[in-house]
Amino acid sequence: MTLQADPEDRALPPAGEPGRAGLLGRLLATFKRRRQQPAEDNFADMLHQQDGGAGLDPDADMGDLGGYGEPMAPPPRREGFKHKLGRVFSLIGLVLWPSFLRGDLPTVNRRLLVLAWTLFLGGFISLIVWLAVSSQSLVSLPGSEVVIGVSRLTLPPEAKLAPEQKAGEGQSKPAADSANYLPSGLLVAPDPLLVEATPAGQMPKIGSDGRQPWRAYARPYDEPADRPRLAIVLGDLGLNQTLTTKAAELLPPAISFAFNPHAPNLAQQVEYARSRGHEVLLQLPMEPFDYPANDPGPYTLLTTLTEGENMRRLDWSLARVPGYIGFTNFMGAKYTSSPEHMRYVAQTLKNRGLLFVDARTAPRSVAARSVREAGGVYAIGNRQIDQQPTGPVIESRLEELERLARGTGVALGFAQPYPITLDRLLAWSKTIGSKSIALAPVSAIVNRQTPE
Repeated sequence: MTLQADPEDRALPPAGEPGRAGLLGRLLATFKRRRQQPAEDNFADMLHQQDGGAGLDPDADMGDLGGYGEPMAPPPRREGFKHKLGRVFSLIGLVLWPSFLRGDLPTVNRRLLVLAWTLFLGGFISLIVWLAVSSQSLVSLPGSEVVIGVSRLTLPPEAKLAPEQKAGEGQSKPAADSANYLPSGLLVAPDPLLVEATPAGQMPKIGSDGRQPWRAYARPYDEPADRPRLAIVLGDLGLNQTLTTKAAELLPPAISFAFNPHAPNLAQQVEYARSRGHEVLLQLPMEPFDYPANDPGPYTLLTTLTEGENMRRLDWSLARVPGYIGFTNFMGAKYTSSPEHMRYVAQTLKNRGLLFVDARTAPRSVAARSVREAGGVYAIGNRQIDQQPTGPVIESRLEELERLARGTGVALGFAQPYPITLDRLLAWSKTIGSKSIALAPVSAIVNRQTPE
């Protein structure tokens, strides 16, 4: 008997199972038929040989072949796409639903509670470590470009020197009557011979005896003339009164202070800083390139205003407080890049006996050159030591200033009143004396640099 296998029977579902005429099955039907055809042909030939060629009933049950022994087991099914997809989802389930989340509800709840406390404690400890390492807890002050604060200002007890100790370091005794001088060695302000009454208020002027305010109110300096000089100007002071007081008390008096003209109680803060030995500059609000998005505040000098209006605003700054030695620009990248607008500012300062310190907020600043051409007194900033307020960056910038001072004889750095900056400045100031470099007030380095 010859076994005739109808190829079309392979597409029929097994007995007892519903038909599965899915799209994937129809698309793969041709591929399955080609792979199954040889196996079924070999099976038919085997039956034909064992039966001696006798015909078999095509309708006979293939599971029971009579005298051929036990029913033959159907060939194992190949693992299909659905089985493989099921295994993938099983693996995903193990990842998303790990074994420790399986079990009865009380057990799972206990495990979740332990996990939550572990994560909380880990995050809390990480926060404490971060605060200890960063040593910066900053508070943003309205109206200030600088973010400042005092909560992380930690200084060693030996740094808190008495006023007379700080004032006596490296300064010469005034030649004039000591009754006109503060215990710190600075001239009492205002000196009646160095002020002029104007509609805007009292402004500094050159005295009838030829004395200029920048020299009269400067901190005395008596280091050898051939010793390299390094000056530091600490800017944006006065906006945070607590921080300004701490800086005045704890930093060496040779560090010069620059006050924001919009600071509250400006006169009292300036006088306190001078009583601690710090000579004082005022910051002059000037137009930056991105004005008005970045606004220095009221009475800012602008390139779009007339000369008369800018002079009126300059008069306001001139009459703010007595006792300062000059100005440094507050922002002002655009204004200090304009020779036309800097010319009359430089001439005004020269006529009143004040100096100008170019903070170099613009690479092409002409401020110092304009002052020199007007015959005035100037200094030029070389580095902003805390543009990135981190300990390593500040120390690196201070080292650059030291190398510059040794190479050229003078160097000037600007700093912001960040707590980390004050910490580093205090520690650094204790070592500079052993490096054959003098920490000098800014008035001691004027007209020693060449403007670009």
